[in-house]
Amino acid sequence: MVPAQVPAWAERLSAERQKRLWSQRDLAGHMVQAAPEHARAQFPKRDSIVRRIKDYERGAHKPDEPYRTLYCRVFGLSEEELFAETSTPSFVPELAGGFADAINLLREQWHLLVKRDNLLGPRHTLRGVHEQITLLEGFLESVRSSDRRAVLRLAAQYAESAAWLHEDTGELKEACQWTDQAMNWAYEAGDGLMVTWTMFRRSQQETAQRRPEEVIRLVLSSLRDADRLPAPMRAALLQQHAHGQALNGEERICQQLLDEAHTWAAVTDDGDARAGHGSFCTGAYLEIQRACCWMELGQAARAVSGYEAATQHLSPVYQRDRGMTLAGLARAYAAIGEPEQAAAVGADALKIARNSGSTRILTVVTSVDHSLQRYRRLPAVAELHDALTTAAC
Repeated sequence: MVPAQVPAWAERLSAERQKRLWSQRDLAGHMVQAAPEHARAQFPKRDSIVRRIKDYERGAHKPDEPYRTLYCRVFGLSEEELFAETSTPSFVPELAGGFADAINLLREQWHLLVKRDNLLGPRHTLRGVHEQITLLEGFLESVRSSDRRAVLRLAAQYAESAAWLHEDTGELKEACQWTDQAMNWAYEAGDGLMVTWTMFRRSQQETAQRRPEEVIRLVLSSLRDADRLPAPMRAALLQQHAHGQALNGEERICQQLLDEAHTWAAVTDDGDARAGHGSFCTGAYLEIQRACCWMELGQAARAVSGYEAATQHLSPVYQRDRGMTLAGLARAYAAIGEPEQAAAVGADALKIARNSGSTRILTVVTSVDHSLQRYRRLPAVAELHDALTTAAC
């Protein structure tokens, strides 16, 4: 008996899920989160949604509403792209004779995607990164062994970018998975600097989960051969160590590490990482991180001064970082009892969060709104709350 052929759209749904390293249960969770808040309570239990996803991926029947729309939202694709009846043949270029040109083109695309992320955020970048990873995975299946190392090095760069973008969209599980993939490809390629950089990325993920001992352990391992590291990369690792010490309440050590990081900071940066790992770690970036550490250390007034000064020197290319800085400043204003300033700055940060798709910014602004609950009678505070409520719908 010949097995029934799976429709092209069903294969596409499965491929898009697996490209993001999501299980079917993960996808069910993302679908619920993508639904309007008022509708989430009406959704069936997670196991029921998983059964639907299994049926869709084997082609039993096409998704109807609301699942059709939710698929488009979580994958960032149109209905035509997801549910077309015909398949688009996978394209793996013939590399013989054109390998160097193909790799150079993809490397240039990576720099452009990095700059696009800094300007526009993950919403406008993540899909492009995954598309290039798929292409590079195809190369790895067909490339000559003598060329494999170059593909691996570039694949590791894209995977590390995917890790960061997923982290910024609040998908920490996927961020950790892509960090591991980047590390594996970098290790196979013999790219020691990228292996070290993936440890930096892991330390950031541990910071987000408030695990100071893990942060410090990873950073100290990365700095074991500090003299061989490019200066901006060393600065980035030192400021990450400072975050770990701030989480531990070690003010003096934290500030000393940030001062040391300044001696290695990047002088200029165009936002496209052409200067290598850590090229974003300028003096302005370090002062933003110092303000973050002051907040962690319970010194909100110092954080306000730090954030206010740093925003004057942050490069225009870093719009998403500007949004995160404004969110931090709003949080600091709230902590020193300035609710109207907190709400006004929080509203500016929220605009960037909406445009970029940065869940990190949105999370901080939401926490500011909660902390201002008793000031809702003030117009600016009420407007911020209303804007957040609208964003959630």
